[in-house]
Amino acid sequence: MKKTCKPNYSLNKLAVAVVILIIFFLPAGLISQIVIESADMPYPGDTIRISTGLNIDFIDYTETGEDFYWDFSDLIPLTQTVDTFVSPSETPFLYQFFFAAYSNLANRYIRDLPIPDFELTDVYFYYKNESSRFSNIGYAASVNGFPLPIRFDSPDVLYRFPLQYADTDSSFSHVVYSFPNMFYFLVERNRKNTVDGWGTITTPFGTFDVLRVKSEVHEFDSIYIDSIQMGIPINQNYIEYKWLAKGQKEPVLQVTENYVGGLFVFYRDSLRAGLNAINDHSFNGSTMAVYPNPAPSLFFAELSLLKPTDVELSVYDLSGKRLYIEQLNGMQAGLNRKLINLSHLELRNGMYVIKLSAGSQVLTKKLIIKNKH
Repeated sequence: MKKTCKPNYSLNKLAVAVVILIIFFLPAGLISQIVIESADMPYPGDTIRISTGLNIDFIDYTETGEDFYWDFSDLIPLTQTVDTFVSPSETPFLYQFFFAAYSNLANRYIRDLPIPDFELTDVYFYYKNESSRFSNIGYAASVNGFPLPIRFDSPDVLYRFPLQYADTDSSFSHVVYSFPNMFYFLVERNRKNTVDGWGTITTPFGTFDVLRVKSEVHEFDSIYIDSIQMGIPINQNYIEYKWLAKGQKEPVLQVTENYVGGLFVFYRDSLRAGLNAINDHSFNGSTMAVYPNPAPSLFFAELSLLKPTDVELSVYDLSGKRLYIEQLNGMQAGLNRKLINLSHLELRNGMYVIKLSAGSQVLTKKLIIKNKH
């Protein structure tokens, strides 16, 4: 008589129960941790709106961990810019000789240089986005009309792919540039990256699954300008906290803590009605410079205006609180220089925002207060 095998229902039930228990108690990280890859970085043609955020004093942005939740939903957008990424072949022709063979991405960028009468234009950052890493190759600018391409001997590696929780890496980038009878320029940068957290972040732009990358950067810059017989050595030590999400191209939030305790807060955002889409350079062709910067509560605001106008100058802390206001009436077309003294406010060292208003136009500058105590 042929025997038939009957299923052992008790064993089957036990196996199902074990599987359910494994799934239930499986660490969330094995299910919801993300991995950042080259495809999540910017490409030529990408345009990304970035807001500068205030009201961060109440947030401990250094906190991190596994399956962590960061709540930055109360950030107040102050200004907006649009990062536009292009092919190196779309940048100024003279720059292409130095970067076309080494990079595949460029971003137009505007940065202050706190030296009066030192014109810095056509600033581009160059990157290489490849399957194994995303790197800053260097940057270029026109300085008083002379092109200045600065390509690192070895790139500044921002991320290595695939980027996952607990990854660490470091890079050293260096460049020396000399233009006879004009200037000498040196940059040495050490970067240490640690993926020190993963989880979910909420900003005014939305909620995202993210990896948190902490970058500790030690940089020495030196520039010597022959025309003024002056050298400027600058030691910069700063920490970048970046929250990266899939497909977002740039960090959905970045907090940079500089060497004097100032904070720079940027996050991906959408167009907001009533918020001036401005940059750090000009409005309607008028410009403002602030120097020295950092300053010990006493500094100059230098305004270059296309036409006579009345302006309002205000100073804010990073919570958005206005600390100082002054009406500057009857400003003339051309260069206007105003000495601002904030010593009576007894400001703590750190970053503040200067806001210049003229009618419906607004211009902002970052000011670092650094008093000797």
